[in-house]
Amino acid sequence: MKKIFTLLFITISTLTIAQIDWAIKSIKEPTELESNTSTGTPIKVNLECENRGSSTIFTGDTIGYQLILIDLKTNGVIARIPNGLYLKVITEDIPSGGTYDVTENLSLNSYPYESRDIRLGALSYIIDRTSPYMDSDSSNNAAFVDITWWNPQRWNVSVEDIVYNSNNIAVFPNPANDQLNVKLLFAECNALAIELFDLTGKVVAVPNTNQFSITNQYTFDVSDLNKGVYILKVTNGMKVSTSKVTISH
Repeated sequence: MKKIFTLLFITISTLTIAQIDWAIKSIKEPTELESNTSTGTPIKVNLECENRGSSTIFTGDTIGYQLILIDLKTNGVIARIPNGLYLKVITEDIPSGGTYDVTENLSLNSYPYESRDIRLGALSYIIDRTSPYMDSDSSNNAAFVDITWWNPQRWNVSVEDIVYNSNNIAVFPNPANDQLNVKLLFAECNALAIELFDLTGKVVAVPNTNQFSITNQYTFDVSDLNKGVYILKVTNGMKVSTSKVTISH
């Protein structure tokens, strides 16, 4: 008897979860990303979504969505916007086969030093807190488009062969002799600091960060430093990256 009751409860619970098939049909916008050093990168979003299920999605339900920026050269994730999901209340019923455009003006408080080819991904889901939906096909909840993210000077996309780490920072040469160079792919607006520490924690060198108006390369003069291991610290907005550097004259 207990087993029959349990099976009946599971059946009823399953029936109360509405079946839908929500999909991103296309990414209409952005078709490119512009940026500047003061305000970062505005992102005009227009996602064409579609109800491919047999049931109507009703006014008052919620669309959750997220953007992902991937650098095509490094294959690394640059940003998730936001870290969770944006939520947008649906303002009209979406019948089976109907479409709905998710439009929003977003912004990213960063910009690339060099123009980059990126892959912009969009994820979207339907959320109903009182009667949860079950999406019958989650493979179409994402779409991708390849676009250019222009630097503030709108230079052409760089093809230089420099190896960047997972934090999009290149440090070279390492070991260094008289000069140490640091290059960044992306910078947070008005929030950059680069410092070289010895192993006691003392700051021994700081580059001129005003160089960013000309290039994304920062140079340390390390000719007067003793041979040995040092710690390079790069603070870029809320992100802090450290790496070991060897000075060898």
